Amino acid sequence: MSAQFRLSICVPVYNSLIESFIIELVRQTKEVNELVEVVVLDDHSDPEYAQINQSLGKYCNYFYLPKNIGRSRIRNLFLEHTSGEYLLFIDGDSEVIDSLFIQKYLDFIKENTPQVIVGASIYQAETPDREHLLRWKYSCMRESKNAEERKKTPGGFKTNNFVIQRIVFNEIQFNEELSGYGHEDTLFGIDLARNNISIAHIENPVLNLHLDSNQVFLVKTQNAIKNLYWIYLNLEYTTEIQYIKLLKTVSFLKKNRLLNLIRFLFGLTEPLCFFMLKNGFVHLKIFDFYKLGLFVRKIKV
Repeated sequence: MSAQFRLSICVPVYNSLIESFIIELVRQTKEVNELVEVVVLDDHSDPEYAQINQSLGKYCNYFYLPKNIGRSRIRNLFLEHTSGEYLLFIDGDSEVIDSLFIQKYLDFIKENTPQVIVGASIYQAETPDREHLLRWKYSCMRESKNAEERKKTPGGFKTNNFVIQRIVFNEIQFNEELSGYGHEDTLFGIDLARNNISIAHIENPVLNLHLDSNQVFLVKTQNAIKNLYWIYLNLEYTTEIQYIKLLKTVSFLKKNRLLNLIRFLFGLTEPLCFFMLKNGFVHLKIFDFYKLGLFVRKIKV
């Protein structure tokens, strides 16, 4: 498909109501001097969400998938439904907080012809209730970084708000062997680095509206560790992987023959760690140890 648009805004959505979000995006597309399209792929949301989201067709190109295909495949599928020279991916549970959000990306593209741009995301400033504290605290302290911080700490690529050149995305796509939540973006970032794709960081965040409960986030974390273990098994240890803090720690422990000690300590403390995190007694060092324990348990002795 030849590129007819300067920018295609790609919004994957699952079980979220996004009308106000899409209306704001469409409003901004009408205020820029470039051709911009908005495309929504609904990953087979439950009926109560799908019935409402179908009305989005009057604002943009909306497609409801006949079955759920997951976080990696749905992003790759946008190549078949868009024609932009650049693709802007934004998660459906986001909110645009800058009236010049799209214009900032278009200006940067015009001035720099980048391969990839990361605008990132932020979370609410207000402390949530204890039931949602884990996801909020982890995201605010570990994931929400300004452009300068992101430039200094390569790795940890996030896909909730980024732009990629179509010709690059045609060659480097999301690995569909990873299933469920977690680290499909990490692997995508590794693939970009291995292909010497440059990543520009700018200040153009969206607000992430969705906060998982502690229990839901712990379940998602378990799946994310499963996916990270797949990466660990299938990719040799390289410069790109050493930026993944957990894998760097595992490498150190393995080198110093400490894996069995961690496995033993985690076996003793796992119920307590889970109880504290689930009930909102959140210290990120405990969460770090919980993830490390889950990972080390998977490594064959």
